[in-house]
Amino acid sequence: MDRKFHVSQDGSTLRTEIFSGVTAYFTMVYLLFLVPVTIMGAFPEAFDASGNLISSAMLSNGVTAGDMLVALTVMSCIAAAIGTVLLSCYANLPFAQGPSLAISTFVSYTLCMRMGYTYNEALAAVFLSGIVFFVLIQLGIERKIQEAIPTNIKFAVTAGIGIFVAFMGLQKAHIVEAHGKNLVQLVSFSGGGENALSALLCMFGVLIIGIMLVKHIHGAILWGKLICIILAIPLGLMQLGELHFDFQALSAVKEVIYMDFNGLFSSSEGGIVVGIISAATIICTLCIMDVFETMGTVIATDYIITVSKEGNINDRFTRVLRADAVSTAIGAVLGVTNVSTYMESTSMALEGGRTGLSGLVTAVLFLLTILISPFASAIPSAATATTLIMSGVLMGSVMKYINFDDVDQALPAFLTMIMMPLSYSLVTGIAFGLITHTLLMIFTGRRRYLKKGTVVLALIFCAQFLLM
Repeated sequence: MDRKFHVSQDGSTLRTEIFSGVTAYFTMVYLLFLVPVTIMGAFPEAFDASGNLISSAMLSNGVTAGDMLVALTVMSCIAAAIGTVLLSCYANLPFAQGPSLAISTFVSYTLCMRMGYTYNEALAAVFLSGIVFFVLIQLGIERKIQEAIPTNIKFAVTAGIGIFVAFMGLQKAHIVEAHGKNLVQLVSFSGGGENALSALLCMFGVLIIGIMLVKHIHGAILWGKLICIILAIPLGLMQLGELHFDFQALSAVKEVIYMDFNGLFSSSEGGIVVGIISAATIICTLCIMDVFETMGTVIATDYIITVSKEGNINDRFTRVLRADAVSTAIGAVLGVTNVSTYMESTSMALEGGRTGLSGLVTAVLFLLTILISPFASAIPSAATATTLIMSGVLMGSVMKYINFDDVDQALPAFLTMIMMPLSYSLVTGIAFGLITHTLLMIFTGRRRYLKKGTVVLALIFCAQFLLM
């Protein structure tokens, strides 16, 4: 393993790589259960008036909602494992892949519910987006995209992802809760209850991790997470899940999950021409979302880790994108939405992972999730949140590289950072940053400093906002 992944050469150890892989698994595993539930949004008949899933409800494709959810969860675990192994072995970087929550939300609630496409037609669009994605990479488009992003926005992407994941952590631990007027508010500690206990446990875990990091204790993030899991048991915050994988359900569902290419291009009421244009727009949108989700993660971790590898960041970036494109196509064949590089992969780098061995450890655990689903689904949100919050803290250090004295640098960077958590989208944050940067350069008479690629990206994002 040391020779295969160049662990010693990159300044790491087998123990560190294993620790970082396990830490990342505990941070990401909730997505393998959340994404399938999100995909089920493409089948509104599966839910009652209150939004609760009815397992016995018969879907339009002839299977029950419960069987469909089980099948999607199994396939999500398999797709995540395949994608992570491919990425680990090909790019040899500490990243993990899996079905994207953001893109699955887009597929379910925009493509299927709002635009009227069936889930099978959406899978065809996902598959084609993976193929188009791969072709664009072979043409060198990804290098031009990276070169078109200003340096201040690259730093802002790293900081923005940090704020985003920290905000996700605060929500998962119930430290902040939904509020009708202010959108979010601090949890009420005086009222007691599970949410207050979860918030207190998470804050205790973050404090423990902070103390261990100050004392340079190896594996601080993982140890802090494990302490939270153990303490969650007597607090009643860890309850074994009820999801059990029935492989008979898989055999029943596999017949109704397929890619409907004919339906994708002919489902529009405006005829075949309008159908092709609509399908092409959807495929391009999926490509944009996938490439910028992955690019954001790569940019963020590039400022966290320093590795002595052959080639530069462009070569590593290209390898990650190629793996992403192939994994997306494989995921569509399995029946799940775009497989992309998880931004939670930053937890691997923060725990000390420097090679693909970390990802390989995570991939094995993704597969084991199929067998240990009750335990994996029961991991308390307070434990998961500790890693997300600490990731945000450590990633926020790059903000010092942004020149906040110059408004033309500060405004695009700030919007990039703040729009990621507020819109719950990496892509939206990058879009706001690039569009603002372009407009500032144009209207302040600095067109000569504006790259053509930046203008093209800004126009693409503007078109995406108008069309979708």
